[in-house]
Amino acid sequence: MNRTFAIAVLFVGVGIAHPAAAQSNPLTNLPMIGVTRAQTLQINLLAFPPNPCSATLGFQDRNGNPVGTTQSVSLQAGQSTSLAIKGAALTTVKNQLVEVLPTIVVNGSQTSCVASAEVFTNSSGMTNVLVPGVVSYPPDPVFGQLGVTSVQTVRLNVVAFPPNPCDGALSYVNTNGVVVGNTLGIQLEPGHAASLNLPGSAVVTQSGQRAEVHPIVSVGDGSCVASVEVFANSTEIQAAFYPPTPCAPSSTSCTTF
Repeated sequence: MNRTFAIAVLFVGVGIAHPAAAQSNPLTNLPMIGVTRAQTLQINLLAFPPNPCSATLGFQDRNGNPVGTTQSVSLQAGQSTSLAIKGAALTTVKNQLVEVLPTIVVNGSQTSCVASAEVFTNSSGMTNVLVPGVVSYPPDPVFGQLGVTSVQTVRLNVVAFPPNPCDGALSYVNTNGVVVGNTLGIQLEPGHAASLNLPGSAVVTQSGQRAEVHPIVSVGDGSCVASVEVFANSTEIQAAFYPPTPCAPSSTSCTTF
């Protein structure tokens, strides 16, 4: 199925306004994304005109191991393709959110690749999460505040950018800057990932209330790519996905997978 129009709109939305930028800076980097048994995670790849796109698509788990299938593609300008993995292939536990890293390895330099990832519900086909591919991410992630209720959980994910490790700590603070919930020290090998949950019940005492929290990734060494999810406790299906802030295409201080 050709998705040229839909993904082209996304392409403009991340601030790349002409094909030359896509040729030298393929938009193919993505963060960790969660999926349940009731959902499917899908990578979409477009060859943005007027150039082709040659790449290999795949997925890896939090230990850097390949999961699902890989697919090598050579797309002509305007063509698109997708590769999906079902959550049921990753876990047998009902209502368990499993983190997966979509990977796109671009082949050659004269390509114009634009990627996106989406999570959709198997029964309805409705999209729950849509994440644009970017050129690169800052090695020191920064997030703003987000809200959570007593029936939800916040999850902070981080993955080490190969070939670099990611050493540091994950935590949350409230609106007064006071640490809430647990803190997790991390020493991740390249390609490995970790997560830290904050149950809403740790910051909200009554049903119907919500509290704002600030996820923090304190990087001691290496390159860390983070993402944040808010999901319902009853189903672990995402209510919100907070991707890391992308780097500008001209940046020389950022890194890619």
